[in-house]
Amino acid sequence: MYSLRYLNILIAFIGLLRGSLCATTNQQPVVVAHYMPWYATKDVSGSWGWHWTMDHFDPDHVLWDGNREVASHDQPLIGPYDSGDEHALECQVLLMKFSGLQGVIIDWYGVGKDFDHAANHEHALKLVPWLKRAGLRYAVCYEDQALAKKSTNGTEDVSAALWQAEKDLLWAQDHWFADPSYIRKDNRPLLLLFGPQLLKPEQWTALEKRLSTRPFTFALPHLASRIGAEGSFAWPPVSGGKTLSADEWNKQLKSLYEGISKGEHVMATAFPGFKDIYKQAGVGESFGGILPRMGATFTESLDLAMSAGSPVVQIATWNDYGEGTAIEPTRGAGYKYLEILQKRLNVSAHGPADLRLPVMLYQLRKRIGADAVLSSRLNEAAKLLFESKCLEAEAELARVGTEIGKRAAVFPDFPNDPQEKYRLVSEILYRSGDHLTQTMQQRCRLDLYFPVDHQPYSTVVWFHGGGLSAGERSIPTYLRKRGVAIVAVNYRLSPAAKTPEFIEDAAAAVAWTLKNIQNYGGSAERVFLSGHSAGAYLSLMVGLDKRWLGAHQLDPKTIAGLIPLSPQVITHFAIREERGMSEKQPLVDELAPLFHVKADAPPMLIVTGDREKELMGRYEENAYFLRMMKLAGHKDVTLHEIQGFDHGKMAEPAMPLVLRFVESHSPAGARK
Repeated sequence: MYSLRYLNILIAFIGLLRGSLCATTNQQPVVVAHYMPWYATKDVSGSWGWHWTMDHFDPDHVLWDGNREVASHDQPLIGPYDSGDEHALECQVLLMKFSGLQGVIIDWYGVGKDFDHAANHEHALKLVPWLKRAGLRYAVCYEDQALAKKSTNGTEDVSAALWQAEKDLLWAQDHWFADPSYIRKDNRPLLLLFGPQLLKPEQWTALEKRLSTRPFTFALPHLASRIGAEGSFAWPPVSGGKTLSADEWNKQLKSLYEGISKGEHVMATAFPGFKDIYKQAGVGESFGGILPRMGATFTESLDLAMSAGSPVVQIATWNDYGEGTAIEPTRGAGYKYLEILQKRLNVSAHGPADLRLPVMLYQLRKRIGADAVLSSRLNEAAKLLFESKCLEAEAELARVGTEIGKRAAVFPDFPNDPQEKYRLVSEILYRSGDHLTQTMQQRCRLDLYFPVDHQPYSTVVWFHGGGLSAGERSIPTYLRKRGVAIVAVNYRLSPAAKTPEFIEDAAAAVAWTLKNIQNYGGSAERVFLSGHSAGAYLSLMVGLDKRWLGAHQLDPKTIAGLIPLSPQVITHFAIREERGMSEKQPLVDELAPLFHVKADAPPMLIVTGDREKELMGRYEENAYFLRMMKLAGHKDVTLHEIQGFDHGKMAEPAMPLVLRFVESHSPAGARK
């Protein structure tokens, strides 16, 4: 159920000399992640769990971009998953291993039956063998708020709560504390308390005496001394609904870390940001916020934690979506945080390109259905991944992917909906050459979805949005089963990618499409470029400035049409930020679509949201762009304003317009 966690805990720690957490000034801190085992899906558990719905959101509602409506501002790259799904656990543990993490702290509500606690416990039991297979270790963070239902009324209820707490801790002692893979400090099992929120000091003391081995206990900083915990763990210091600046959270953490030099046991923390969804879900007020700052918050908090002198750095968190602290790959941030980890931890065995392989494995497992032969081959690929033989594993995954691409299209999020008249070919590398970096190997990929019952067909190259700094490719749900092909493109992202690398990637993806679509039954004369927001900007740059396709010996005049959804037509704000400019300082130069107005540009449909709800001046930018295109002599350009919809929500009602434009600008044979 809803954890009144004034923050979360993703403890980090293991210092592993003979299974004991070890700290010397000459050692790099051990880094672990706080893991939430509390997610449930309809496909696996029979119904959507509270942590995806919060009794407010409906995950069965699929949005225009393929995302589900869940209790989060973002969602997993693999889609909302079930914490008891062995395929999801396999994927997550491999990602942990490849990122350089050394273990996890499992958020644990004990062995009770209230709410979803029993399911959470079963999920934790499933996770542990996967951690061991990857050579990772674990400890638990006990949530004593699990006792709340038993401690609300009278002495009898308090006794029941204490009995449950004793039962929980004895179970952990008998089944986990002696496990060689369980994290220890000073030869004692490590135990975190998120709080304690309900247990009183004398009650905790009595509980500890019932254990044959006293655990080394860490609690929240403001509660640790109250119960005699030997240490405290840091957490994103949000409270009171306030959004903290970088200076403010840095100051609070540095003050806590000062205790390390005085001999205090303090676990440092790193986090990507903090943005809970409790207020929107109607379950409580927001705790506050910490902006992610395009990865800078995670980098800075990690650097601070690694230099604090703590033997352990706890990352908050691996996957708390309700509080917006997940570092696992998401559809908004991609692999950004794991790449930062790899770099900061000096991981040499794996690079950024390897991070996509566990996700690829998961997606292929969902797409093959009950095919025993392909399942066996994926098991072999998984074995290679656990052995860190990534090149061999990737080759086998690619071979399986090729076979699946010849079958009815199946999307990983919808494994029970095969589309017999369509095919889905995924993970196509659209750039080639010896110059490819690890990041290019990971990001320069596209998925091709196309019909097989009528050819040739029209193709829409779709670029995702995200401010040129975030986002993940997807095939818009409205455009599926519509008789057109979709090429969904990833590209390198700012700030790691510098101008004009993302434009070069976009052009390379369009060039791949123009040169290869006929091999799949399409026509190079029927290729349209589209996208939302930053993706719309890229579609315009490639379609208007001939130098980008010119690098591939192609001319943008061959493009059948441009359909940008709420594009920036002045120089994109991410580029201006790279130059040290404010997003409120406009600029029109050669990197602005507006700079390239011309009479012979491809036919164009521009769509924006409501001018009163759009991003700063976005409608007015495009209205001026429209006027200048017409003044330049362009004969086929239209601007459509969708009333009542803001920037983020306008894409869904725009989809019928996209399809109508494609159909009206394609030969009759290309229509459905």
